[in-house]
Parts: sequence; C-alpha cells; structure tokens
Amino acid sequence: MPSLIQEYEYDIFISYRHNDNRSGWVTEFVNALQEELAATIKEPLSIYFDKNPHDGLLETHNVDKSLEGKLKCLIFIPIISQTYCDTKSFAWQHEFVAFNKMFSEASPFSSGEGPGMRLGRDVKLSNGNVASRILPIKIHEVDAEDKTLLENELGGVLRAIEFIFKSSGVNRPLTSSDKREDNANKTFYRDQVNKVANAIKEVITALRNPMPQSQRATINEQPAYADASAGRPATNSSRNKKLLVAVISLILLLTIGGYFLYPKLFSSSKQVDVLDKSIAVLPFENMSGDATQEYFSDGISEEILNSLAQIEGLKVTGRTSSFQFKGKGMDLKEVGEKLGVATILEGSIRKQNDQLRITVQLVSAKDGYHLWSERFDRKITDVFAIQDEIALAVSAKLKLTLLKPGKEVTATKATNQEAYDLYLQGRFFFNQRGEGLIKGLDLFKQSIKADSTFSQAQAALALNYVIMSYYYMIPTLYGIEEGKKYANAAIQLDPRSSDAYTALGFIEVNFERNGPKAKANLGRALELNPNNTLATAVMGNYFQFIENEKDKAIEICFEAIKHDPLYFVIYGNIAGVKYAQKKPKEALEYFEKGLEINKTSVLLIDWKARCLWTLNRKSEAIETLEKGLVLTGRHQNLVASLCELLMKAGEKERAVELYAELNNRRANEYIAPFNLGQAAFAIGKAAEAKEMIIKAYEEKNAGLLFISVFDSEFSAFIDKLNLPK
Repeated sequence: MPSLIQEYEYDIFISYRHNDNRSGWVTEFVNALQEELAATIKEPLSIYFDKNPHDGLLETHNVDKSLEGKLKCLIFIPIISQTYCDTKSFAWQHEFVAFNKMFSEASPFSSGEGPGMRLGRDVKLSNGNVASRILPIKIHEVDAEDKTLLENELGGVLRAIEFIFKSSGVNRPLTSSDKREDNANKTFYRDQVNKVANAIKEVITALRNPMPQSQRATINEQPAYADASAGRPATNSSRNKKLLVAVISLILLLTIGGYFLYPKLFSSSKQVDVLDKSIAVLPFENMSGDATQEYFSDGISEEILNSLAQIEGLKVTGRTSSFQFKGKGMDLKEVGEKLGVATILEGSIRKQNDQLRITVQLVSAKDGYHLWSERFDRKITDVFAIQDEIALAVSAKLKLTLLKPGKEVTATKATNQEAYDLYLQGRFFFNQRGEGLIKGLDLFKQSIKADSTFSQAQAALALNYVIMSYYYMIPTLYGIEEGKKYANAAIQLDPRSSDAYTALGFIEVNFERNGPKAKANLGRALELNPNNTLATAVMGNYFQFIENEKDKAIEICFEAIKHDPLYFVIYGNIAGVKYAQKKPKEALEYFEKGLEINKTSVLLIDWKARCLWTLNRKSEAIETLEKGLVLTGRHQNLVASLCELLMKAGEKERAVELYAELNNRRANEYIAPFNLGQAAFAIGKAAEAKEMIIKAYEEKNAGLLFISVFDSEFSAFIDKLNLPK
C-alpha cells in the first residue's frame, strides 16, 4: 500500500535492533499501533516493518540503495533500546542516521506548495508548533553515552514516548499485561500506544494540509535585514551574544505566556486536564562539544527564566532549584513532582564556528507530552541585524497582554560582546559559590572594564562582594564598601535592578543591622522580582533578627519554598528559627533537608553540629564538623566551631591545635576576628577573645548576628562587653 502522500514509499518506517524483537515485543507494538491508528485516522496507513532485518551487515554490503526507497517515508520510528545506539549496527547507520541525513538536508518548511513538496525533517503543525518526523520510542533507560550520541545526531534534546517498565533493579520494555500501579513510571501500555497514534495523526495532518507560504514563515526563515536607510548591509561587528539571548528570551516569553493565558491558541489533539500555571526552566544542554561553552548555555537558560518570572500569575521555579537537575537526565515527570510544576521548558544549544542552533521544548510534566517546540538556526552575526525590531515588537506585545500596566520587560544593558561574554562567565562561576566566587569577582570586574555602563555586571559584582564577605573570604569592611559602591552604581544605571537592591539589603541585615533601610531595599528587590529567592531569604533574616518576628520569618521561608523548593539556604533559615524557638528536633530535620541539596554548605554543617550537640548527640556533632572540614577545604568557621566542641568534650589538646591553626593561617589569608575570638574563648583565652570580638564588631563580621541563637555561653560573654547594639 503506497503512502498517503504522492512520491513517498511508506507512511511509517519502524527501525529496530533484531535482538529487541526476540521476545516479539516489536511485533506486538506494531500490531497494537496498527489497531490504534485504525481507530484514530480515517484512512489506512502503510507501515514498513521488516520482520527479518539484516542486522549486522557490514558497510561493504550494498544496502544503501535497497533501503533508500523504503526510507522515503513520512514518519520514522526508531525503537530506542540499550543496544540501538551502536554506530556499527545496521539499524543505526543505514536507517536512523541515513533518514536524518536525507531529510535534515531538506529545507525546513519548504517553500514548495502542496503534498508533493520536498519535506524537511521538521514540520509545522496547524497550531503553529513544530514536530519532528523522527518519532523515537524508548523501551529502555539508556546509558549517558548513548543519550549523547542520539542528541548529537538529532541536534537537540532527546524526547521520546516511553515504553519502559521501571521498578527496583528493573529496566525492561513495558508490555500490555503490565499494571500501572506496579510500574514506577506509572505509564500504561495502551495509553502510550495512543500517544504514538495521536502524534502520528498531528504530523500526517500537517503534511497533507500544509500552511500557506504567507503563514509559514518562522524565525528560522527570517531574512538577514539590511540597513535600509543607508542602502548597505547592516554591520554586525558591534553585536554581542546577549542580543541573541534577548531575542530568544522575549520570543519564548511571548509564546509561553500566550500558552498560559490563551490556551485556545495552543490547542491540540491532547489537552491538559487542569492547567496549573507553573513552569520550570531546566538548564539548556551544551551540545557544542566544548565544555568551555557551558557558561553560554547556562546563561541563556537563566535569562529565559528571569524573563518568564515577570509574567503576572505564572509560577516560575527559581534558578537554584531548576539547576539542581543539570546533567542528571531525570525523567521529566519526576522533575515536575519535585519542583511542583505542571510544565517544563528544556532545550539545547549547539555552537559550531559562526553557526548557532537553539532547540527549545515546552513539555507537560504530567505525562511528558510536547506542548510546543521550536528550533532557531542562526549565524551569530546575522541574528543581530534584526534583534532590535523583534525585541521592540515583542516587548510591546508583552506590555499589552502579559504584564501589569506600567510594568516593562527588563533586559540587559550590555553594549558590546566582550562585556556580556565576560558577565556570562562570571555568573557561571558565581553560581557555583566557594572558590567560584574568586573567579566570578575577576570576570565581573573585566566585564565592567569592557563596558562601564553595563548595570547587570555592576549588580552581580556587588552581590559577589557581599557574599564573599559573608563567608569571610575577604575582609568584611572592604566587601561592604565595594558592595555598596557597585550596587549603587547599578541602580544609577538601571533603577529596576533587583539584584542591586538585594545586595544593599543583604548588607543592612547581616552586617549593619539597619532595619528601615533593609526593609525598604529588600521590599524593592522583591517588588521588581518576586522570584528573587536570595532577597526572600534575607527578608526572612530581617524578620528573625531585626524585628524578632520568628513566625513571620517562617511564613516567608515557606512561601519561598513554593517557587524554589530546592534552595538549601531557605531550609537553613527555617532550621535557624526552629532552633531559636527551642525546637532542636524540628531544626535538625530542616538542617538535614538543606544538606541533602548542598552537602558543602558551611553554615548548615556548622549549625547542624550545634543542633546535634544540643540534642546530646555529641560524638555525631564532632563527626559532622570533621567531615565538613574535608568537604569545605577546612573552612575557618568549621575550624573555630570544632575547636569549641572539642574543648567542651574534654579534648583540650586538639582544641588548642585548631586555635593555633587559625592563628597561623592569618599570614596567608583573611581569618575573621569573630572566628579567632570564638576559638580563643573556647580554650580559655578571655583577653584575646575580648580583643578579637571588639575587632569583629568594628569589622562588622556576620557571625555576630547568629551567635545569640547557636551559642548561649559565647553570646553571654559578648553581651558583657557592652558593645553598642
């Protein structure tokens, strides 16, 4: 039976490894699919399914010509198994790679009209979405290297309809006899077959009824604009990577925002039962084959997330939580459950020379169904010639339809490629914390040197300084001074900089105890970006330590968890309040939750140990600090706390050694007077402790804020010094 479309041999081609049909699984699937298609599509479809595949044939065998006609099909279905992704296998080389090459070379959304037009690999659906004519069926969880091989061939993230039965130690194909409740994936064989049939119907319908050429233009087809006023090509030398990010971010913002606000525009054969207006943006995969480009894919993901966060009524998971899943290849349903969202945006970026391909997909977290996808193929230089026109048009549309009156989409103020590129690299290291803060500091400075008017780099540098001060990586007073300088500079350049106001609020709560200013600046930061989790965390500290409203602090923390459920700092804040309320068992639970997310958090390790000590689990407390020293490179906070607990446990010799260690390290690094004072007090050096605490007060060490909660004896000693409050 010929294909529904003239010039094509088959409607569907099934590609599989011979071993995967030894049990008859592929044959059963094909039979089930034929039955489902008969109930889904009015006309019968032809399926090429070779029950005796020539698996193992060598490259020298003349098989290309014999398969060429059969591969000329409308939909190609590879059965992805643990053995399928083998570059030496017949199915991979002569079917999967051959089909992809054959139709990737055709222009997407060809300009030809009618059913006989030359088809590309991707097809525009009637609802404006884009689907691939390669429809993977996944019957096993595959190894990481196989997943990489697949995605490199496809040029984007692998998304497949899964027929996998999972339970403890089990990874096998789902069968028609399997019960949903026994399967960890909770998928049902008949439902999955129906998904395949519906996906085929969408593609077949689009191929048989192509959109008119006037409606088919996409961002992939936009011509390179010229400078009409000057009558010459627009120059691109001054354009920078950020402009591309702005274009993609704004387009995604409009499209996804429209999806949530106007669901009829995105109707399809599969409807989400109850649409929860929530989304997580997973870090885009770097498909460039160059690990040094990781910062660029992370940067685009973060910019898109920040843009989406401006849509009123849309819950957007915070960056810290979304990026917890980077590189883990987890099932999207599980990701959705952990983050509490209904939809997930994922994508990939491939950059080769001056060619850039960005692939994005909006997926239902409930069942993995693709709601929207798009691919952006560009030359890095060409895209900048049209960015202003696109950005202005989309921004105007957003202002009218998605945002509150008077609210505008904020974008970067970068003016040259070097500045933005350095900024993206700085953010990459800044988000790693620890030693990454040192690299971030240098890169943000370089970015500002390249463009002194770049407000985002100024705000990022301010945050970098204050967080380094908080962890005693630099002298506190110096960090405060520099943090204020760059935060105020950022606000001067861009009064809508949420990060800059966060930096000021951070200083006023943790170092200066300036309640009115802290509340005003943190309030402004959250007004500009309600999803700013760092600002929320600091606001929690404000209510706990300055207003002494512990219940309010807890309330704020739990609100933060709703949109950033894997932000470890928030769990530490909750635990700190619980500890202050004399609830050490509850506090310990939250300390451990935070450490499950970030096992190297200095403060969580420190406070967990003190909580264990309070619960009379003294050996565990000491062990926690000893392990923490290894994990954090012997952070000075933990050295001082271990010195204190060892002394209390009667191990004076070890405690004195730790005090000596801190003193000796002063020659090569900044050791906070607060930590020296804590260790000196622990081993009975009261005079030295007094000297150090007065100095810590003068230097505004952050430890003074928390000591009243976690160490009553040391706190009482400090109170007797009668330092101004």
